[in-house]
Amino acid sequence: MGKKTTGIAMVLILISFAGFSQRADSIKTHLNHYSLAVGTGWTHYYNNLEYGDQNIKQDFVGISLKFFWEPEYRLSLGLETGYYKLFKVTDHIGTDTVFEAHRTVVPLMLMVRMRLVDNFYLSAGMGLALINNKTSVLSVAHSTQTWSLSNYEFAGSYLYPFSRHLQAGGEVKLYNFGSLNDWMYGIHLTCAYRF
Repeated sequence: MGKKTTGIAMVLILISFAGFSQRADSIKTHLNHYSLAVGTGWTHYYNNLEYGDQNIKQDFVGISLKFFWEPEYRLSLGLETGYYKLFKVTDHIGTDTVFEAHRTVVPLMLMVRMRLVDNFYLSAGMGLALINNKTSVLSVAHSTQTWSLSNYEFAGSYLYPFSRHLQAGGEVKLYNFGSLNDWMYGIHLTCAYRF
């Protein structure tokens, strides 16, 4: 009985060594990817107040920067920031006094993105926004900065893969800034590098 047990133990040890000695698979697969995207395009500020002023400008060019962690599933997590000008007002008070005011915003969003079908994505996010206000009267400028804590974004995008790493396409996005109770929407061209 002892010889039989020893023989079985030796066979099991040899099988385990044979299993460990197999070569590793030569094809390496990465299930997690990361992407860095830069976008720029037209933005329009839609405010909840009627200024009644034909001197207000609400259409500008904005830029965005996004970083996503893309696991093997359809959902991706990421961060987004950018720089957007919301409005600019220029007016004359009297004959020679010029009044100017403008507002810019830098959002800091935590994003969730879902791939619906190949190359089409929907994303939503929430986070902070740094709001910069600047006024100038008689060449004297005043600046203030405030934080908006309850902001959210919805976006739809199409990214066409030109190579294994390079993607390009377009994006339609909609922002809401909680402390302002105002909206901004835009259409951007986007270029992404996936690694």
